[in-house]
Formats: sequence, structure tokens, C-alpha cells
Amino acid sequence: MKVFERAIRRANIPVAMSKGFNPHPKMSIPMALGVGIAGKEEILELELEEIMPFGLLVDRLGEQLPREIQILSAETIPGSQKSQVRDVAYEVVFKEHGVLKTLKVSEFLQQPAVIVNRIKDGSQKQFNIRPSIQDVATTSTSLIFTIKMTPGGMARPEEVVYALLVGEKKELFEITRTKVNLLSSA
Repeated sequence: MKVFERAIRRANIPVAMSKGFNPHPKMSIPMALGVGIAGKEEILELELEEIMPFGLLVDRLGEQLPREIQILSAETIPGSQKSQVRDVAYEVVFKEHGVLKTLKVSEFLQQPAVIVNRIKDGSQKQFNIRPSIQDVATTSTSLIFTIKMTPGGMARPEEVVYALLVGEKKELFEITRTKVNLLSSA
């Protein structure tokens, strides 16, 4: 967030500021990344004080960001409410590609419930991750899946991976969030 705050300030983008003793730019990331998870096509929401052409916004902001961060597109989000996440896509690459052949994806998707244990406030609670898992598939090199927001919550990507690895020894893997879809983009 600090990288974007500084880039917005240097690019002279007319971002709206919060009110109060310590004002800060009105910007948010609809769903922050978990520790150790890489991200592609992340979303940053900015509230601007005045309308600015998308091309100019992308160019000015892009010039101030590190090379590793690129602005792919900009669009207006209708309404003044913050966007809500509809679903999120992930890609998982295992250190040992042979693990992909052992995953029983179709059997996993046929299960009515997949219960995981979560620890919150020092106590352990059970949570059914199956309702939030939309789809799961494998490619020759990776596991890809989409999870959606449900009234009860959302599965964590590592919970999906561990649930699929049932009976297998725990393998090393990298998780990349490849897409965040908002309700406003439905």
C-alpha cells in the first residue's frame, strides 16, 4: 500500500483523502493476499476527487511504480460503495509435478462436505470449505481452482490444497492468485 501511496503522490493523481486528524488516500485492495501467496491481476480501488482519463491515469501511475508492478487496465466502478469479491482463482505449482497425477479431483468435487479445522481466538472450530469451492482442475504442470465468497465465509487456498492431498505426504507448493472477480464485474 505504501508503494501505491507514494506513486499516487508522485504522479499527482487527484485521489480523495479521508477526513480526520491523520488523513490518508482513499484506496483499498478488495481482498488482501495471504502471506506467502503471489498475485497476478490484483485490484486496487481509488476514489478520485475529479474525473481523470483512464489512459492518463495508467500512464502517470505506471511511470512512478517499480518495473515489477504494471497497471493493466482502469475502469469506473459504479456507485460509491466498495466492491465485493465474487470469486478468486488460484494456480498451485508443486515442487514435484508427479503429485498432480495422484489428485482425485472428480471424487473431491462429488463430496457434499469437506471439513477443515480452523483456530480462532485460541479455540478450534470446524468449517465446511466445500460450498465455496467452485471448480478444480489440473493441467500438466499445475492445479487450478476457483473459490467463491459464501455467507458462511470462504475457503483458504491452502485448505483446498491440503484437502486434495489427503493421504499423501505434504508436498512443497507455490500458490499464485491469478484473478479476483468482483460482483460489479458480473
